Amino acid sequence: MQHARFSVGRLVGAALILLVLLPSGASATEPAIVVSGSGWGHGVGLSQYGAKAMATDGATYEQILGRYFTDVAVVPVTSVIPETFAIVDPAPLWIGVLQNSTGVSFTIAGASARLCFDDSDLCPQIGHPGERWRFGPDQFGQCVFQRPLGDATYLPVGYSGSCDASVRPTSLSTKVTVPFKARSYSAGTIRFRQARDGRLHMVFETGVEAYLRGLSEVPESWAEAAIKAQVVTLRSATYWSLLNSGPEEDFGLPVRLDCYCHLRDGAPDPVFRGATGEDGHPNWVAAVTTTAGEVMRTVNGLAFGIYSSSSGGATESYVDVFGPIYYPHLVSVPDSASFAASADNPHAGWAAGYHEATLATIFGFSWVSDVDVSSRNASGSVASVVISGIVDGRPVEKTIDGVEFRTALSLRSTTFDVVVTSRFDDVPVDSQFAGEIVGLVESGITTGCRSSSFCPRDRLTRGQMATFLVRALDLPPANDDTFSDDDGSFFEADIEALSTAGITRGCGARTFCPDELVTRGEMAAFLVRAFDLPEVAGDSFSDDDDSVFEADIEALKASGVTDGCGATAYCPDQSVSREQMAAFIIRALAIS
Repeated sequence: MQHARFSVGRLVGAALILLVLLPSGASATEPAIVVSGSGWGHGVGLSQYGAKAMATDGATYEQILGRYFTDVAVVPVTSVIPETFAIVDPAPLWIGVLQNSTGVSFTIAGASARLCFDDSDLCPQIGHPGERWRFGPDQFGQCVFQRPLGDATYLPVGYSGSCDASVRPTSLSTKVTVPFKARSYSAGTIRFRQARDGRLHMVFETGVEAYLRGLSEVPESWAEAAIKAQVVTLRSATYWSLLNSGPEEDFGLPVRLDCYCHLRDGAPDPVFRGATGEDGHPNWVAAVTTTAGEVMRTVNGLAFGIYSSSSGGATESYVDVFGPIYYPHLVSVPDSASFAASADNPHAGWAAGYHEATLATIFGFSWVSDVDVSSRNASGSVASVVISGIVDGRPVEKTIDGVEFRTALSLRSTTFDVVVTSRFDDVPVDSQFAGEIVGLVESGITTGCRSSSFCPRDRLTRGQMATFLVRALDLPPANDDTFSDDDGSFFEADIEALSTAGITRGCGARTFCPDELVTRGEMAAFLVRAFDLPEVAGDSFSDDDDSVFEADIEALKASGVTDGCGATAYCPDQSVSREQMAAFIIRALAIS
């Protein structure tokens, strides 16, 4: 049975000159996409801050659990899963403390411990209080216990044996301190197991109650009922994981290589602090002791315990977050308590800002222009978002699952709204050419027609077209004076660069006509020459047969830069708008 782990974890003339030129290469410095939300974590099951508020306001831990888990009862675990290995075995739980280590150093404290090879069940050494030891591979492919010689050197003690070994306490007062973890462990057995490539896993074998005492998932200062609710949730989750994985001897090869454990010490499972945790969290330990053996039961048996910091106002249904398994006790319920004053919830509201380029990189776009929440779950959280932008020069929309979106952007939760601020006041983020215009700006080709405008429907002059192409192609400057009618023009340098590159011969013998509007037919010729598009035979459009630009139009169509202005029309004599120009250039750049 598959399930989620239970740990937590949320925008003509001087005026025509301005149509092109603000300084190129600039980009927005403020994040254009702002995600604002509430809650932290996956939101399924117990809301920790909701539990805190309920407990502070006088609720019992049973009432708290009944609020967040539907139709459960708090009962002894022995009445729910009797005679299973999880009950019969006094130490059924294997906790992955370290994975894939080349060796593990440890110190004995309190009382002695036997140092054993598990395959042969022989214990050739005794570790005494205060002694430092190390266990790791030797030069012959086996493993050996070692004692320090100086600060960094260890010498083998006794004979080598299997790399499956253990540190077995001789007394309840024995503690094993692992410096790498800065923690001590008691009431259990340190086990070493082989991993990949001759490395070792260090695992702590212990009982469920001892394991719970070494956790501390909520602050010590919280009300007793809130801590108890967390403990019972964790106990239910721990027994659930045990039954789901089976006893240690049934571990499959993937589990043995991965961690040789039922649960890890840390994400996606709770942090296990061992005896060190017990010493520092007396209120937590007291809650474990006073609820000993208590779990949640549903009509179907043991309840799967799961929790997160807080929701966005209502908890999530398990199926909406993790699916496809449906658990009747893990459905959406109101969580207004997590917003109460007594919750003092630091995650009640949050916001995160992103540049379009960040989302483009993450979600596979060239440029992103809009993000819109497209559907929500019953809880009000986001089920999906639609991201709009450019891929391979063309507008594309991608629908992204809300959980995937949250994970990719490291949001605190899936309860959020998205506001996208357009680069320009006159280009709404959902407009037809918004993505191409963003691409044009991000590519450093233009920053608009004035400080906050792009003038998308204004018509393009030949001089402006020269500047756009020079920037798109990064053409070098030219010192020629090919044309007589561009002297003193703001665009003269770009016109000359275009001529030197062989992209234009002008509109007459020595004229370029910089102030004339560019037609769609002329645009085709400019682009075919600028991007060296191959000639093709064809008759794609019905309205270009008598046009001098027919061959260029067909080349543009064949390259995928244009689909025309209608079903079978190209409209070669129509003038080009700035937003159309953006689309032409972005598509041409995509195939160059």
